[in-house]
Amino acid sequence: MCVICVQATAEITITDIAGRTVTLDKPVNKVVLGEGRFLAVLGVLGIENPVSHVAGMMNEFRLFDPAGYQQYQKSFPEVDAVPNFGHTSEDSVSVEKIILLNPDVAIFGLNGHGPGARSKHITDRLEAAGIPIVFIDFRQDPVKNTVKSVEIVGEVMGRKDAAQAYAELYNSELKKVTDGISTITQQDYPSVLFELRADMAQECCMTVAEGLFADMAEVAGGTSVAKGLLPGPIGQLSFEHVINSDFDVYIGSAIGSMLDLENQDSYKRLLLGTGVDKSTAEDSLDTLLNRTGFSEMAAIKTHRSHAIWHHFYNSPLNIFAIQKMAQWFHPQLFSDLEPEKVLDELLANFDGVDLSGNYAVSN
Repeated sequence: MCVICVQATAEITITDIAGRTVTLDKPVNKVVLGEGRFLAVLGVLGIENPVSHVAGMMNEFRLFDPAGYQQYQKSFPEVDAVPNFGHTSEDSVSVEKIILLNPDVAIFGLNGHGPGARSKHITDRLEAAGIPIVFIDFRQDPVKNTVKSVEIVGEVMGRKDAAQAYAELYNSELKKVTDGISTITQQDYPSVLFELRADMAQECCMTVAEGLFADMAEVAGGTSVAKGLLPGPIGQLSFEHVINSDFDVYIGSAIGSMLDLENQDSYKRLLLGTGVDKSTAEDSLDTLLNRTGFSEMAAIKTHRSHAIWHHFYNSPLNIFAIQKMAQWFHPQLFSDLEPEKVLDELLANFDGVDLSGNYAVSN
């Protein structure tokens, strides 16, 4: 199936991730984002002054990744003036506000913290008002849909060459992983416990069974211990089950940042992302691993315990997470991977925004 087709005229016809055919008169200038964190897509495409192209967005970026949002504030103070048409859920979306913003196109995720492919009560009204919609996806099927999603946004925003460059980099780096994994069998896959949004005050373990990090782990040669055990992609495993599962590798996802340390004198959660130095990241992981019951787990004793920046679960930067997992699961097989170099290359495209920091750490 053709993902992107450009007609001989200025008209653009694409097939989005939901399988819908969408036709635009020309590349667009103003978009609304179904998640504010989709600004990262504009980032990897190297779009200059990306905030100027955003007519409106959900408010989850400011709330869920305040350190990343702060970096945008430093470079583009006008980001605070971008209208929010919702907070962190589909239920909070104001269709009327989106219509009043009069964007050239709405860019929504298949699912997540904003309008999704099943939000017919929203999408039907927007299309009736003449606002075209394209769906992208980095979380439901990240390995399959990430490159296609960036290509779609690149075509929509007149950045086809940048999207092609991104696709070539992503696919070449992913191939290094899949080529290596093809040489082993599933019997060699370690079992992996993901603890999402790891926090000292949170009962272990909120985890993932499919999609998101679980799919990234699978392509990197590992299997979530929750696979087939949860009623949906995400859910709670009892601590007793976690202990009895005797997993091989622990990975906590970090939602904390250096901003956390401004208001507290101890580590309450994993700290990773922009501005986080290696020593701070290591200390935060050590603190989490010293919780009651953790120190006796095999993965902690054998130093197969790690942390990854949480927001890779819904990001065009997820190739970094895939490569780090491959190295953690099969260190000898993937000793030549350079995920930090790949991440730096992608972040270098972000116009004016410094997102440098530590995005993964091991004990």
